[in-house]
Amino acid sequence: MKLFFPPLLSLGALGLCLAFPKKNVRWCTISQPEWLKCRQWKCSMTRLGTPSVTCVRSTSRFECIQAIAAKKADAVTLDGGLVFEAGLDPYKLRPVAAEVYGTEKQPQTQYYAVAVVKKSSNFQLNQLQGRKSCHTGFGRSAGWNIPMGILRPFLNWTGPPEPLQKAVAKFFSASCVPCVDGKEYPNLCQLCTGTGGNKCACSSQEPYFGYSGAFKCLQDGAGDVAFVKDSTVFENLPEKADRDQYELLCPDNTRKPVDAFKECHLAQIPSHAVVARSVDGKEDLIWKLLHKAQEKFGKSAPQGFQLFGSPPEQKDLLFKDSALGFLRIPSKIDSGLYLGFRYLTALQGLRRTAAEVEARRARVVWCAVGPEEQRKCQQWSLQSSQSVACATASTTEDCIALVLKGEADALSLDGGYVYTAGKCGLVPVLAENQKSSKINGSDCVHRPREGYLAVAVVKKANDELTWNSLRGKKSCHTAVDRTAGWNIPMGLIASQTGSCKFDEFFSQSCAPGADPRSSLCALCVGDDQNMDKCVPNSKERYYGYTGAFRREHCRLG
Repeated sequence: MKLFFPPLLSLGALGLCLAFPKKNVRWCTISQPEWLKCRQWKCSMTRLGTPSVTCVRSTSRFECIQAIAAKKADAVTLDGGLVFEAGLDPYKLRPVAAEVYGTEKQPQTQYYAVAVVKKSSNFQLNQLQGRKSCHTGFGRSAGWNIPMGILRPFLNWTGPPEPLQKAVAKFFSASCVPCVDGKEYPNLCQLCTGTGGNKCACSSQEPYFGYSGAFKCLQDGAGDVAFVKDSTVFENLPEKADRDQYELLCPDNTRKPVDAFKECHLAQIPSHAVVARSVDGKEDLIWKLLHKAQEKFGKSAPQGFQLFGSPPEQKDLLFKDSALGFLRIPSKIDSGLYLGFRYLTALQGLRRTAAEVEARRARVVWCAVGPEEQRKCQQWSLQSSQSVACATASTTEDCIALVLKGEADALSLDGGYVYTAGKCGLVPVLAENQKSSKINGSDCVHRPREGYLAVAVVKKANDELTWNSLRGKKSCHTAVDRTAGWNIPMGLIASQTGSCKFDEFFSQSCAPGADPRSSLCALCVGDDQNMDKCVPNSKERYYGYTGAFRREHCRLG
């Protein structure tokens, strides 16, 4: 009987690998080596139970984006440039997890784009015309978007409709830009070494594809400059003596050693991210899969399947080999917020004509919250001879997001929102100077900012109502997270009661921005058609200072 156990065990393992439970994530792969690694991951995860992973074959990251949008796959890891593309119509994918680099003591969710050259060469960043270039891939961050954005002033490119690729093909004498159309732009594939249909391919079938491939293009002497990331040289040349044969080109047209990338780089870029559908995207299941996988098969895992590793002669299969793990991205963060203003501006600069870029710089886009602010902003725009343009959003948080993405430039914020915006990286540049009863004469004089006082207003007839007898009463608030209407009074109440269950403290309230189903929205009325109840903008008639004071049924304003 013992003779039958080994084949039975083998069949059992095969059955586990072929299992297809409902809690399954379909991972998109772009090459045979990636698919084989994905199969190993699948078998390793199956032994742990759900969630499981299955592997979808594709030929490029862009095909993976299309497959996920079409619900033929669920997830793939993308470089920042493709995260941007994936977030556009008609795909509307969003990042759900970011790769983490660095060390456990100093984790990082960003990296540096650098231009690497051989130390024996003698040119600077502003002298690249006519040189030979090596790129990670067309549309990728460190290998294309950032360097082309930096070099745009030298490219003699006026912008669309002329393709950027055409200008780049004229600028460099020869290149290897995997993923580009080699028939349309043969000069951009001239240095690539893939055989047959794999020449200039968008996968490891092209030897000069990706970070290590672009650096190999430089090492082999095919190219004069390689556009890669800060860790590429270290990953491919572990010996310092070998690394010392290379240098970085700096934006100030100097050179520095390859370990000085923090002082000499083209840009900082958000780390690679796992993307999924915005709707029905299995976000929780994908995170559960990644979290379990990094615990069991991460850098500290014993021998066996390695999530962040590739076999000899291969690099960065499924995930970056240099990744330590993943960080979950909050559900409100879309691709624009993830990439950030600076990177988005660089990308958009490659999609606009020179005239469009200049026109955008010449005007300020103000973000208006709700229809009333939008109408006033439009009047301002007409009076300003179009030097002010208007963007609109339904909430203050959405306006903050538009500024973060560069789709708007400024908005006016209450102190509570100034704190929130500051946490997101925005800074105050102007403060309102309100008309003062203490100063006579012209309003158009410089005077110190006085600020204002937060007060609790009640009807005079309610002479028995005091601050200490508010429990169980009805309350009116300007909006959730605003200073005078929420942060100050609710902060005081929380410090006195030791509880943040404000829906239980007051019997009913109107606090625009709260959960519409809670008692905090019970007194709100919405617009004239009783729509948009409790929204934090002017559609709610009890929104803001005047709105909170209008409510007749409230005891606290």
